[in-house]
Amino acid sequence: MLESTLFFCRTPLQALIINKLLETNSNQHHIIYRPNNESEKHKYYFSKLATEHKTFLPFEPVPFSHALSSIFEWFSLPKKIRQSKYDQLYIASIGDMIFSFFSARNRSAKINLFDDGIFNLNKNEFNRWIKSDSLQKKILRKIFNGEKTMVTHERISHHYSIYPSNLCWLNCETTELKGLFKIDVKTIKDFSSKKKKLRVLVGSAYIIGEVDDDVEVLKNRNLQHEKIINSDKFDVYIPHPAHTSQPKFGALNKDFISQHPLNLMIAEDIISAIYNSGYELIIYGFISSTLANLSKDYKTVGIMTDQFMLDDSYLLKQLGAKILKVF
Repeated sequence: MLESTLFFCRTPLQALIINKLLETNSNQHHIIYRPNNESEKHKYYFSKLATEHKTFLPFEPVPFSHALSSIFEWFSLPKKIRQSKYDQLYIASIGDMIFSFFSARNRSAKINLFDDGIFNLNKNEFNRWIKSDSLQKKILRKIFNGEKTMVTHERISHHYSIYPSNLCWLNCETTELKGLFKIDVKTIKDFSSKKKKLRVLVGSAYIIGEVDDDVEVLKNRNLQHEKIINSDKFDVYIPHPAHTSQPKFGALNKDFISQHPLNLMIAEDIISAIYNSGYELIIYGFISSTLANLSKDYKTVGIMTDQFMLDDSYLLKQLGAKILKVF
């Protein structure tokens, strides 16, 4: 008898991971894609989910309360989805209010965690997040029967990770997902015996809220960042979604550019597509989930602009990135 599985998705990266999980999941399933912002990329990655059994919840937040918007979205789900019983629940954005309604209504279901970038590898940040709560969330969970994040965390039975399992600290079985951003070299079309080398820069965005709101550190990072992204040392530049700079794809084959909706693709997916088209890549970037995600499969270089960043580069080193100090 097939089990019933619910996947909960909030980002394009999570959609890619769910597609990977679907390759070996023969259960009856449904995917709820609840985007975390209004980017058009969400609709693109929703369309790429390799199943017909999926529901998209438009991003329509209540201006004064994100928690209240969860209630409207919950009741906008088809009644059949809300009331179905599930044997397996998959979540990356642990603590999501709507997911808490499903987990509370499916107490016997196994909860499986999959990665939401490097967030799941940072034990201190992860624990801080699951312990955080607000009065609004407590009230809504009480009224609409939601499960506390700490309880959900205790129920996790399996962790599916895009990183090496030795970096995963949760007290449960871990499975490393391979081949998410880089397919087997044998399956790549051989355009020529000599691949064209490209230097790819993945940009960042430094805003108030990082480094304990140290304005001087952020100011210096922005100055260094602007200098680096405007240099002529890179063939391809992929900006951070929160940064206003324009991408640089001129070094790529025109046929490649016309075949891929680069404006809708996340950096990892763009780089994967470039590599799978026959290019040899060296990827540069700053401390980010994107660079960490790619470091396992590609030659990557982390550019450190200050001592704080250098001190936090240990994860990139563990994943195989080289570190370049520019201060």
